[in-house]
Amino acid sequence: MTSKIPINQDRLINGDEKEFKSLFDLLYVGMVQRAVYYINDADAAEDVVQEVFVRLWEKREELKGVDNLRGYLLFSVKNRCLNYLEHRQVVDKYKQHYLLQEVQYDDCDPESFIEDIAKLLEKLPEKRRKVLEMSVIDSKSYAEIAGVLGISLNTVKDHVKKAYAFLREEARKEISYPVLFFALYYREKACIK
Repeated sequence: MTSKIPINQDRLINGDEKEFKSLFDLLYVGMVQRAVYYINDADAAEDVVQEVFVRLWEKREELKGVDNLRGYLLFSVKNRCLNYLEHRQVVDKYKQHYLLQEVQYDDCDPESFIEDIAKLLEKLPEKRRKVLEMSVIDSKSYAEIAGVLGISLNTVKDHVKKAYAFLREEARKEISYPVLFFALYYREKACIK
């Protein structure tokens, strides 16, 4: 499995872009597959592997003592994946803490509050809900939403404004962006099951 890769490492170290491209073409797919194995997210895996290649190019002088370039790169992918997972845990913990802070001020159960908002979302007209989902979940701009749905920018703004007003009135309180995100996400997951 430690087969020699057909790359002139000295030329790579000296900045030969063709040698770097050959290395990239040879190993990229396998490295992404390895990253997907660790983090179970294809987009994030591609990002991890690209970061490894960028770092390799920037620090290529450090390759002078490396005997097994493929092993070195796979080890780098593993480490980046572990860093990614650790970072994601921190982010998830922060999101959870933030959400709890958002909904605890009135002694309600955060999960049931999210479920209640998700049920309210079901009462929205389909197009209004779709506009809100595209804005909150997909992070699309109003202009992007207007283009995808074939409606005017003002119509998109009106849908979002009326959706927030409906939710605020029905829940009898302000609905923050994070709460709305989690409610839409919860609703989406519940619909998949």
